[in-house]
Amino acid sequence: MLQQTRTLGVMTLVAISAADCAAHSMNSLGPFAVGELIKNGQMTAAQAGVWSSVEMLSYAAAMTGIASAVHRIRLRSLALVAAICVVFAQATSAYVYGFWGLLALRVLSGLGLGALNAVVNVGASRLGQPIFVLSFVMVVQTIVFSASSLFLPSIGKIAGQKGVFLVLACIVLALAPLMRLLPDTVNQPRGVVRTGQPASGPAVAALLAVLCYTGGSLAVWPFTERIAASVGLTTASFGTLSAFSNILGLCVCLASVRLSRNTASMRLLIPALLLTGVICFFQAWPPSWLVFKAAFSLNYALWFFIYPALVGLTCLVDPSGKLASRSGGAWMLSQATTTVLAGVAGNSGQYLGIGFLSFVLCLLSACCVFLVKPHQIMAR
Repeated sequence: MLQQTRTLGVMTLVAISAADCAAHSMNSLGPFAVGELIKNGQMTAAQAGVWSSVEMLSYAAAMTGIASAVHRIRLRSLALVAAICVVFAQATSAYVYGFWGLLALRVLSGLGLGALNAVVNVGASRLGQPIFVLSFVMVVQTIVFSASSLFLPSIGKIAGQKGVFLVLACIVLALAPLMRLLPDTVNQPRGVVRTGQPASGPAVAALLAVLCYTGGSLAVWPFTERIAASVGLTTASFGTLSAFSNILGLCVCLASVRLSRNTASMRLLIPALLLTGVICFFQAWPPSWLVFKAAFSLNYALWFFIYPALVGLTCLVDPSGKLASRSGGAWMLSQATTTVLAGVAGNSGQYLGIGFLSFVLCLLSACCVFLVKPHQIMAR
């Protein structure tokens, strides 16, 4: 691991890690914001679903749009502009109380977060060791969000909506200076770049694998705090559970970094997807608080193995980074669609159907990975 870090450059890895933490700040800490808005009567569960989905669709639009110009991207410039957009959107959300105003700010936030995630995926692809890079940056992300999950519930209790959104803004603001360490050169593709060519079978299968997994595993995520409350967990208990899950995720990240040096990570990908499908069902419809805690922790931890493996798979199929950027758009598009369904179900507290849908989608994702045959690609 140390040798790989030296080869890629410590400063570049630090910069990509900063962009990654900023890009995923709402994915990991967003449930606290959603829970605060619902608790304060700013929106219903269904409106919260729309609110989250608008941000995700903007996220998807940014990543998909950037994919078409992947060779002209200057990572540093894009990251800094995107960070400014996110900081402004989060800080302003602290002082806006109308649903439509909050919704409009999600468009800006989503565009910024999507651009930051594109920086991460394209940067990992350009460095030539995508699975290692993505696993490494998620180690850093896990440490940052473990600490944040401990104090964010207390800030929400003391300062409410204003406190939660200002903390989210400050996290990105603190990370922005590190993004200046990113390279700011245009990537020079090797050989002649063909445009307008139909996507290959492995490329389509890899995108579908990301689409199905993210839609399945994350559909219920914005409402996880509400489900936790339904089985008797307090906000503080949920924060502690989130911190524990981040620590468990850190262990998985470290294992993923180790596994990234051979084909083991890809051989374990299909079993991990199938296990996640079962876990998601019980996270959405837990018979007890103990089952919920176990399902939440395992789903959270497995994400830290499956996500870098799936995005790394798209980088292996298409080393230019274009497919990796599109995969981020596919992720948000699928999550936005399924989150709307979860929001409708959330009005009545019925998440059983979402749990079953999550299981089916994870099963389909495993089938798509099987069609790609990733261990054969890594062996080339």
